[in-house]
Amino acid sequence: MLKLIRLEWRKINLRQYVFGALAACFAVTGFLFFMLYIDREQFAASSTDFLFLIDSITRMVFIVFSGVLISKLVIEEYNDKTITLMFTYPISRKKIIISKLLIIIGFTFFSMLLSRIFAAFVLSMLNSNLGFIDGDITIPMLIEHFRNTILYDLSASGVSLVPLFFGMLKKSVRTTIITSVIIAIFFGVSNEDLSVGSFIGIPVTLSLIGIVASYLSIKNIEHKDIS
Repeated sequence: MLKLIRLEWRKINLRQYVFGALAACFAVTGFLFFMLYIDREQFAASSTDFLFLIDSITRMVFIVFSGVLISKLVIEEYNDKTITLMFTYPISRKKIIISKLLIIIGFTFFSMLLSRIFAAFVLSMLNSNLGFIDGDITIPMLIEHFRNTILYDLSASGVSLVPLFFGMLKKSVRTTIITSVIIAIFFGVSNEDLSVGSFIGIPVTLSLIGIVASYLSIKNIEHKDIS
C-alpha cells in the first residue's frame, strides 16, 4: 500500500494543490479578519466565538477542497479513462482507489489543521494591536483548544469522502462538488460547544460514515466496467 501511495504521490501534480490549500488558508484568514474587524463596534466577538468561527469556516472550506480533490484524482480519471492504465497493473483496483483516498484524507487533514493554527495565531496577533475580540487570546488557550478539537479535523477529513459515493454513481464531478458543499454546510452549523472531551462519539461516528461511504463506493469495483 505504501508503494502505491508513493506511486500516486509522484503522479499527482502536488504543487497546484499545495498552492490551492495555501490560497484557501490566506483567504479564510483574510475573510475572518475582515468580518471580525468590521463588526467590532456592533458586536465584539468573544474568544469562544472567535475559535468557533475559525474552526467552522476552515472545515467548511477544506471539506469542499476535499471534494475538488476527489473530483480530480478519482472522478475525472474515470471520465477521461486515464485510470485504465493503473487498472492494467497486477494490483487490486480497490488498493489503487484506497491509495488515492488516503492521500486525500491526509492532505485534507493537515491542510485543515495547519490552516486553523495559522488563522488563529495571525488573528490573535492582530487582535493584540487592534482589539476586535472581546477578551484575551493566549498561546496556552490556543494550544489547549487545538488539542481538544484535533479529532474533529480527522472526522471532517473522513466524512469529506462521502461525496465519493454520490460522485461514483454517475461519475459526476458536479454531484461530487455539490455533495461536499452540503456536508460543509452541515459542519458549519455544528454546535460551537462540541469538543472531543464532551462528545467523542460524534467525530467517531462521522469518521465511520466516511469509511462506510468509501467502502460502498468501491466494494464492487473489481468487477465493474470502467465506463
